[in-house]
Amino acid sequence: MDYAILEPRSSKGEHKSNLYCLPAEFGWNDLGSWASLYEYQLDVRSRGDENSNVAECLDHLGFDSKGNYVYSPNKFVALVGVEDLVVVETDDAILIADRHHSQEVGKVVKELAAGRHKDLV
Repeated sequence: MDYAILEPRSSKGEHKSNLYCLPAEFGWNDLGSWASLYEYQLDVRSRGDENSNVAECLDHLGFDSKGNYVYSPNKFVALVGVEDLVVVETDDAILIADRHHSQEVGKVVKELAAGRHKDLV
């Protein structure tokens, strides 16, 4: 929103941007990383299990595992002895990252775009 719409328009100047501001009260959470999505699902939507694992999948089991975020909508997932991971499955790729480093996924995207896997970006 800010990069795509607001910044280009605001660079035209205050009276030429055709931007208007209306006061409003609503919640906001910048879900800019997998870690922030995990926190949102855990805290706001109460999606976590008894060990704070958030699993968006057919079903899951966790043994000695806590603080993980799993997105695999069409599969059963078993978590065994893992902590603070992000596991995301899409049609063509799987991401596994430490939740505390999940904002570094941009490095993966840059590498894929620059290399032989541009089709994954």
